[in-house]
Amino acid sequence: MASRPGSQRILAEVCVIAAAYAALTVALGPISYGPVQFRVPEALKSLVIWRPHMVAAFVLGNFLSNITSPQAGIWELGFMPLANLAGAWLCIAIGRRSAWAGAAAYAVVIAAAVGLMLSVLLAVPFAVLFPPLLLSEVVLIVGGVPVMARIHRAVEERERRTELLP
Repeated sequence: MASRPGSQRILAEVCVIAAAYAALTVALGPISYGPVQFRVPEALKSLVIWRPHMVAAFVLGNFLSNITSPQAGIWELGFMPLANLAGAWLCIAIGRRSAWAGAAAYAVVIAAAVGLMLSVLLAVPFAVLFPPLLLSEVVLIVGGVPVMARIHRAVEERERRTELLP
């Protein structure tokens, strides 16, 4: 059975981004987990606006990075990847009209999901957890929009050049 043109490239791209997300999250562990977290690779998430196949990268990357979480369990390994799936699809839908609004929607979904999870696991009120989590997610996901837009354009240009080769 022959694979679709570009499917191997897409699979490789998803795997590289998932691995980068997980590796950066784990490497920066002290700031990646807990009630006040700053997951630097969240800045990659707005990439789904232009490259919808990247949804899989963030679901998988989140799952892999959460294996090492102090709260590893059904919340981190089941609920949070599903929250990333929902947030990414919402980001894509809204991001078609406004990349900034799409990224903001993704930030709200993730901050709410992490806030809910941690409020249950740590018995800390959601209202205390949500504001700093939202600030972190907005800074990273919305702040990542211009960089991810440039990365997308560079990858697209490279793909066009590669297609022209014999």
